[in-house]
Amino acid sequence: MPEITPGRRGPKGTWNKNQRTGNTFIHVLRKTIDYNRDHGTSHTAVAVKVGGKKDYCHAVKIHGPCQIVYQPHQPNTSQAGGARLWIEVEPGNIVERVYFSNGDYGPPPEVLQQRAKQKNRKVKHCISATL
Repeated sequence: MPEITPGRRGPKGTWNKNQRTGNTFIHVLRKTIDYNRDHGTSHTAVAVKVGGKKDYCHAVKIHGPCQIVYQPHQPNTSQAGGARLWIEVEPGNIVERVYFSNGDYGPPPEVLQQRAKQKNRKVKHCISATL
């Protein structure tokens, strides 16, 4: 974590002033692991969701207690795929993301495909609405 030293001029920083209240969810992306194995790539296969923001990484270090949740008949509907297995971390604990030095960064291929499909649906919907 970078150290931020207070400056002498300008306004005070306003970021990270409030304590987080929501849990952090960590998902292992099975499709990305399969893709990496088949194509010899090293795309990020771990998704870390904090609030509404999702970040992708290669490894995670959890500083504090956490729990692994498996619900085969009640998937987590807050995720696009409806995850059945995830790791929950309490709000006060730090989750450190780790990246490979030679890895592929950014969202994995399956996420890029989902975003492209959603974009195509929006374009088709806009075109049909104008006709």
